[in-house]
Amino acid sequence: MTRALLVLIVLLAARPAGAALTQAELDRVAAAPPAGAALDLGAARPMVVVFVDFDCGELCDAILAQTAAELLDSGLAPGRDFELVAIGIDPRDPAGAAERMAAAQLPPPIAASTRLLRPDARELARMTQALGYGFAFDGENDRFAHPAARYVLTREGAVTRVLPAFRAEPGDLRLALVEAGAGRTGSLGDRLALLCYGFDAASGRYSLAISRILMVLMFGFGLALAGFIALLLRRERKGGGP
Repeated sequence: MTRALLVLIVLLAARPAGAALTQAELDRVAAAPPAGAALDLGAARPMVVVFVDFDCGELCDAILAQTAAELLDSGLAPGRDFELVAIGIDPRDPAGAAERMAAAQLPPPIAASTRLLRPDARELARMTQALGYGFAFDGENDRFAHPAARYVLTREGAVTRVLPAFRAEPGDLRLALVEAGAGRTGSLGDRLALLCYGFDAASGRYSLAISRILMVLMFGFGLALAGFIALLLRRERKGGGP
């Protein structure tokens, strides 16, 4: 996925002269899940996973708020069709920081089905490594550089999609959750839409896949033709009877 869509550098707007992070450190900032990436969080339904600094009052709260708004508008039911998991990337966050951010940014229906995780450094390293999530700490400015990305996982924890936290197309998060639900989430229309839409990993968006549309049309035409022939044969048998 294009780094321009994913990387959200969370630094002070006005910072002292001199590089706070090296280019090598910034190069590690990415959301690039390895093949077969998975993180078992003991869920019973598809998940949207975001990494945030709970004590950040600049843009991390916007990531959480934007994700909640899209989930609320998706038409899917919180707690039945999906759950939101927010994972803190700063083990130093003070007690209550996660709850305060959630209370400020999550509407009640979403908040009720959201898990706030505050892993220690070792557990955080395990989680981020499993999902291919790289971030860097700017000690000079006490800020994190990290990707603004949402992971969509199956209930078993397998990564199915990585979407940008901002500039996502309306409906992309719903389609990603339907896809992760493997037929258990969403409507028949959603599943038919997935046949016609392909996921573009470069942009992190769903786009019309012409080849898939042609396949669906050809399949539908084939069914219609088979039905028409069957009807003609049936009428012929009836007309030629004793």
